[in-house]
Amino acid sequence: MGIRPMRSPRCLSTAILLVPALWLGAPAAAIAQITWDTPRMIGPESPTGFGLYWVRSAALGPEMDAVMATFGIPGTGGAVSLRGGAAVDEEDAFSVFGGIDVHAPIARHTEDQPLDLEWTAGIGAGAPTRGERYAIVSLPMAISAGRSWSSGSVWLAPYVSLGVSLDLNVGADAPEEEFEWSPTADLGLDLALDPGRRFIVRVGASLGDRHALAVGLDVR
Repeated sequence: MGIRPMRSPRCLSTAILLVPALWLGAPAAAIAQITWDTPRMIGPESPTGFGLYWVRSAALGPEMDAVMATFGIPGTGGAVSLRGGAAVDEEDAFSVFGGIDVHAPIARHTEDQPLDLEWTAGIGAGAPTRGERYAIVSLPMAISAGRSWSSGSVWLAPYVSLGVSLDLNVGADAPEEEFEWSPTADLGLDLALDPGRRFIVRVGASLGDRHALAVGLDVR
């Protein structure tokens, strides 16, 4: 059977919401910080059901292992989703993170333009539960490009995302430089082996200074 492109579902208009950053703990030795937005895990046709992921992150410091969950908000057509989780560093110190993602289509593929394009943004925060008492509030913005293919029961959707993340350091122990920014580059792949695409295996990676890797499963 020949491979044919899949049609992308419609997305609703974007929403702007704020997630407050809360953290607890007493002064202790400095530990690694966690960013909520890496990897982004948002492609033009990425699923927005319930997802559970293992994440290895080395953004802004030493490597950390994390468990992350994502959830598409009902009634938004997949345009708005939540994510959150907890991470542990090499010294067994925990950090928590969470945020909200929004995205909307820019263009869909045509005979002359082979890629689907998506605009993405979000806001969220990450902070340790002990040690340095400050949070990193991040506002990522990016453009993702990709295309899906299907053959029989197999569905495959690779994508790439390029953008920037604005970081605000807040708290008693925050660095002197309050605002920072960094370019972002992400790669991702979504794979389903059932015709209904109820279970989708997902892999995402952030490159550069915010490098991270995530592997997991989305169920819808």
